[in-house]
Amino acid sequence: MSVINMFRKEALKHQYKSQNFGHSVIRQPSFINKAIFFLFVIIFISIISLQFITISTQQSYPIKISSENYLPIVFSNSIVINKQLISDGIQVNKNQPLINIRIINDIDKHKKNQLLTAPRAGLYFHSNIDSNIIPPYQPIGFLLEYNLANEFIFWLKEKPENDINVGDNVKIQYVKNTISGRISMIFGEYVKNKGLKISIKLKDKQLLSLLSPQSSPTLSLSKQPKKFAQLLR
Repeated sequence: MSVINMFRKEALKHQYKSQNFGHSVIRQPSFINKAIFFLFVIIFISIISLQFITISTQQSYPIKISSENYLPIVFSNSIVINKQLISDGIQVNKNQPLINIRIINDIDKHKKNQLLTAPRAGLYFHSNIDSNIIPPYQPIGFLLEYNLANEFIFWLKEKPENDINVGDNVKIQYVKNTISGRISMIFGEYVKNKGLKISIKLKDKQLLSLLSPQSSPTLSLSKQPKKFAQLLR
């Protein structure tokens, strides 16, 4: 074998070793590759999950039940209330006695006592008065007129921070009780110093006795759940 051939083989051998050494230096450890793979998997799963995670928003506002829901009981003369015969929030029938009264007028200052009866069926509520003497045409009491749809009109006293829509679920919070319902109608826009007029379809008919015209409950509004990804946009 010639010296030139031997030299050429040795050169090729060293060149091959040099290439192998280079490959072994730049090759990454397998655990790094696995870590990168799992990182991409976690990111992918997180992106998919955000499309399905829902978040519901809740707002609370003072409300007042509208006088439109009631039939006021009035008298054309001044009267003296001798005795309330019905407790607040009780269901009454037409012509059922409500109050024992005495009529006052200019001709006969003290007429005999008589009974004031319900003009129709409904839930009876006392008028919020400090005296037992009621001037003419001032409400003596109120009848909440029940309707088959179980819908009642309220005034939202504060301007909503976010839009409210027909179909939004609500809860009317009293001191110890809660009535669930759904907004069935919105009448126009919010009016400053007056409020937003809405109609609510109540789910529980057993708690209508809470709807006193003197009550000041709070409306808890639960907006329809939104995708978390939508909130990030």
